[in-house]
Amino acid sequence: MGKYYWAICPHCEGHGTMDNPAFSDGFTSSELYDMEPEERHRILNGAYDVACSSCKGSGKIKVPIISALTFSEKKALVLERRDRRELADLAQMEKMERMMGC
Repeated sequence: MGKYYWAICPHCEGHGTMDNPAFSDGFTSSELYDMEPEERHRILNGAYDVACSSCKGSGKIKVPIISALTFSEKKALVLERRDRRELADLAQMEKMERMMGC
């Protein structure tokens, strides 16, 4: 038995694609209504979707089996997760600052 198993990506639900971040919160329902039907159809049916940032388009992620890891592997995992969380917090803060016009 290995130290990891594969799981369905929770971000894209196994599809490997996600909404383009350029369009996140980008259209109101009235804006979608005002668009040409073909353009609206392309947007709603995923023509502008991009590869999932979590699984890189594979639809699955590698999940560690904590009980099978050595102490040093667990320590490295904790440090990696801490770094990822700090980067996510920083990205969220920058997003909020941009929304406030800073």
